Amino acid sequence: MPTLLRNLLLLAVEFGAAHLLRSPDPAPWIPVLLAVFVVGSGVLHGTDAEFVPRFLLAFVAVGVAWLGGAAGEATDSVPAAGAVTLLVIQTALLIRFCRRGG
Repeated sequence: MPTLLRNLLLLAVEFGAAHLLRSPDPAPWIPVLLAVFVVGSGVLHGTDAEFVPRFLLAFVAVGVAWLGGAAGEATDSVPAAGAVTLLVIQTALLIRFCRRGG
């Protein structure tokens, strides 16, 4: 799967999770963030990336979803800036591990 499609899949899952976490009747955060973790760790499937890169990418994805959900509730821009920073890190990690093969 090309890097762009991997990133778009992860962004879609993170956006959906952030939406569920900040909806008027929020979903339970543990299953939502666990689902993001599972998708985040599986998005490098088909590459030679080992446990540590998969784990790191999954934690970054959870951070993006959690901060994205918090950004809808917060009046300051710290959660939004954190989510953007983690998105940049996520994209860099995906490019690195998809391009070099692992």
